Amino acid sequence: MQEREEKEMPAEFLRVFEPIAERLDVRYSYERARALEAFRSDPVLGYRTAGSGAEFAAGEYLLAEMRRIGLQAEKHPVTVDGWEFRGATLTYRAADGKRTVRLGGYQTDLLAKNLKTELVDAGRGTEEDLKKTDVRGKLALVRINQRDEWWINYPALQAHLAGALAVIAVQDKGYGEADPSALNAQDICGRSDAPALSMSKTDMKAIVAEMQKGRIEVTLNADSRVMRSATSYNIVGVIPGKTSCMVAVSAHYDSYFHGFEDDNTGVGMMLSLARAIVNSGYRPYKTLVFIAFAAEEWGKSDSRYDWSAGAFGEMKAGAWKGKMIADINLELPAIAHGKMHYIRSVYEYKRFLRGFLSDPRGMDACYPEGADVVCPVQTWSDDFSMAVSGVPSLVNEFASGSFMETHYHSQLDDDSSYDAQIYAFHHRLYLRLLLAFDRCSLPPLDFTARLKKLSSTLKEGNVPVQTEDAFRAAVEEVREEAGALYEEIARINGSKAPEERDSVAAKLLLDVFSECEDKFVCLDWYEKSVFPHENAQRNAEMMERARGCLAEGDADGAKAALVEVDDNSYAEAFGREVVAYFAERALTDTGTWGSGRLTGRRDLFALLRSVMAKRREEGADLSAERAELAAGIAAEKKLLARIVEAETLYLGTLKQKLRQAAAAVASLGR
Repeated sequence: MQEREEKEMPAEFLRVFEPIAERLDVRYSYERARALEAFRSDPVLGYRTAGSGAEFAAGEYLLAEMRRIGLQAEKHPVTVDGWEFRGATLTYRAADGKRTVRLGGYQTDLLAKNLKTELVDAGRGTEEDLKKTDVRGKLALVRINQRDEWWINYPALQAHLAGALAVIAVQDKGYGEADPSALNAQDICGRSDAPALSMSKTDMKAIVAEMQKGRIEVTLNADSRVMRSATSYNIVGVIPGKTSCMVAVSAHYDSYFHGFEDDNTGVGMMLSLARAIVNSGYRPYKTLVFIAFAAEEWGKSDSRYDWSAGAFGEMKAGAWKGKMIADINLELPAIAHGKMHYIRSVYEYKRFLRGFLSDPRGMDACYPEGADVVCPVQTWSDDFSMAVSGVPSLVNEFASGSFMETHYHSQLDDDSSYDAQIYAFHHRLYLRLLLAFDRCSLPPLDFTARLKKLSSTLKEGNVPVQTEDAFRAAVEEVREEAGALYEEIARINGSKAPEERDSVAAKLLLDVFSECEDKFVCLDWYEKSVFPHENAQRNAEMMERARGCLAEGDADGAKAALVEVDDNSYAEAFGREVVAYFAERALTDTGTWGSGRLTGRRDLFALLRSVMAKRREEGADLSAERAELAAGIAAEKKLLARIVEAETLYLGTLKQKLRQAAAAVASLGR
């Protein structure tokens, strides 16, 4: 039904869209993106980070610009942990004279002025590497692949506990692959007193060549400061609408290095959309909110969930919950991330967005394979914070292209990758989507997509038959209610203009969405959004596989399965104290988008180490390990059954809430 309505809409819709689209100025957007590069803490490398003077100055600039283009704009303070990086250098003497290397930073405390110390090669920074190397009072050079292996906080804490002054990390694939000169920055996810800096491959190669000749003394200068309970400011501009419902467009203005693509271009595009709407004289049905979020890259020390602090802090205030029907988040929109364009969305907007994308205008020139929708939103951008706080959200999918491995979070993130044609296309596409939401009488929420995925992710035979049957029956009952509700929402959206009385029904629908996020969104140990039953189910499967391998004497196969259970991949490389520390921080985290979203932890540290120790032994006795796995599997299956029973119980509540929302929606059609 929705696709049919989308095809009937264009002639009337385009009469509104085209006068606004004609006022889009991509050059204006580009210039705003470049202007943000002027705000920096490190005069050479950039850095516009949470709570820093550079972030504050950039926020003041955006506030003034929003007001200049005609928005009602204000600053919303949020409390975050701040970080100011004013630069770092390492100087050493080589055969051809003194050399100075410029370093990148991580969110840790490190103040050094002409500090003379020794640099030592600590391999990959694992527990075993650091046992072989005396790093006490020294700088430890480590190689890391944060994309495919482990995050910087693990070797940083391992080295700190071994007495290192700091680690200097060099990317070994994963990120910064465009050029050996690339530095990289990521969120540290760890303690501020375990300092870390970054170095390029080019500089590492030169300095390692000197280290191979003998002990090398270096001089470190660094100014990196973490500021607990600092203040960042989200900059919010508004175009008032005819009703109390809202639609938002967001992007973040903090950055690592100069951040041209990530996310200056998102901010520039957001401003351009707002400017075009104001200049056209269009008065929206809904209040349009344009949000430049602070502290997206990082904003909380010693936390596994340390990014998107600005957005989550904004949402904790609760002013938008129940009123904002959608947030269109913009990330790196001046690049084509492949031959097909994807919108990453909450499940509930999948059907509406696919209908929207059935109009392919302009798609062929930019995305020859078309466009589609992927679900759900994931934790790596602000749209996740919005969704779990009750605002249905989406983002232009940005993680699938090569840019993430080559330029992302490096000093190479500049306008050399800028694609004006793609940028212009995204301006028009997301303006059209913004106006499509504006013209919906009701949030076009279709709960059937989430329910279908919920059911499909529970594999057959993993819980008792009675438990599984009750779960699947409950899902089907609720899907019927949800399907009928969406048909009525779509009918109303296609037949009437929005009006103020729609807001009561909209709030009920948004309340149901918010509860679905609370009840059905959990995280795995790598910050991926999953359904509540998925972690225990996967743990049981991997442990079953490991037990089977041990029965066949295949310790290597068992190890490969065990590292897939919760966070046990870290147990292979790092000490118990390090692994336990970060696990405890995650389980007890408060005040972030990840708080309380883990469903448990299966600690296999000792078991994994035992299997690793025995895998080279001919005919090793693995009976104790098999017995421990058998007990663990039973416990995980028991946990899985409890979780599925809780999901089933909530599905009954959800059915009643959908009926209440349906009654309110039906009253609008009478």
